[in-house]
Amino acid sequence: MSSVELVDIDKELKRQWDEARGKKKTRASLFNLIIYAKKNERAGYYQDLVKSVVSKFPCRVILVISDDSEADYLKTGVRSETIGSGANQIFCEIITIEVAGSLKERVYFVMLPHLLPDLPIYLLWTKDPAVKSHLLPRLEKIATRIIFDSEETSNLTEYAHTTLGLLQRFHCEIGDLNWSALSGWRKIMSDFFDSEENYHLLQKAKKVEITFVKNKATLHRHSEIEAAYLQAWLAAILKWRFHSFEEAEGHLRLSYETMHGVCNVFMTGKESSTLHSGALLAVEVATIDDGVDILFQRQQESQQVLITYSDQERCDLPHCSYLPGIEEGKEIIEEIFYPSGREHYRKMLEILSQIPWSS
Repeated sequence: MSSVELVDIDKELKRQWDEARGKKKTRASLFNLIIYAKKNERAGYYQDLVKSVVSKFPCRVILVISDDSEADYLKTGVRSETIGSGANQIFCEIITIEVAGSLKERVYFVMLPHLLPDLPIYLLWTKDPAVKSHLLPRLEKIATRIIFDSEETSNLTEYAHTTLGLLQRFHCEIGDLNWSALSGWRKIMSDFFDSEENYHLLQKAKKVEITFVKNKATLHRHSEIEAAYLQAWLAAILKWRFHSFEEAEGHLRLSYETMHGVCNVFMTGKESSTLHSGALLAVEVATIDDGVDILFQRQQESQQVLITYSDQERCDLPHCSYLPGIEEGKEIIEEIFYPSGREHYRKMLEILSQIPWSS
């Protein structure tokens, strides 16, 4: 990346484009992508995320790195990325803004002239939305879609409350990286319980066990988020009423009141050498009908989920279902081009906001 003075950004963009044009590259952008991230151990993760997006879809990227230090500074840089090879190379630009102190209030005015007109603007906001910001309301007015990363929140309950409020106030669509990462599991379970018979089985659930990856060395602060989203989504569509929550013996236990009694949900972390922290490993459902057990188990070496069903009278042959979705770090692509259902997301947050998650 070339470090440049703020006033020289346009000059550097032109210089890099002239150089690329001389190599017969084509300049193209499908949209503007703004990423607002804190300067911490996950900053590198978001920079890699930029590469994954640009490698598939040309766009103008503005990456803002916010430093919590007290010193006032604003640094800017420009670099380019090329997609494709040979005579079909496409050229696009990435503008980086690193800012700290009182100069954060100027970021909006710094980036505004460099947004490409007449193209959608997607904003990945990785800062906790519950923390007050002068920049977010300004960007909301021009954004096509805002995507949050709940990984950066300090409290999942407050995150749910805040996001529910923003869903009502903001004019643009709101997405969530972890909700999108869960889309494959939601589809598999929706397909299985789509029949009337299987849906009634799910309504009779008395215990749900969700196993997720929880590795010791990881950049993930909240490995339980995807599991928490999944159980809240189930509770929402089944109209369960939250009753209690506790942490005990290495797992999280939630209790819900259902139309058939009480359902206990257990969330347990387990280490994995092949999957990223937070990924779901298994979901097991036991019902009030004696012997009924339904297991969805991730095959760690592939994108397959093994589904088994058994009760007192029969034991079905296990079968595999392909786990749709994309690899970690590319969930933003799914949220931009294939956004998940807003209504299901809202109902999931309503359940999540009732649970006293610890920080």
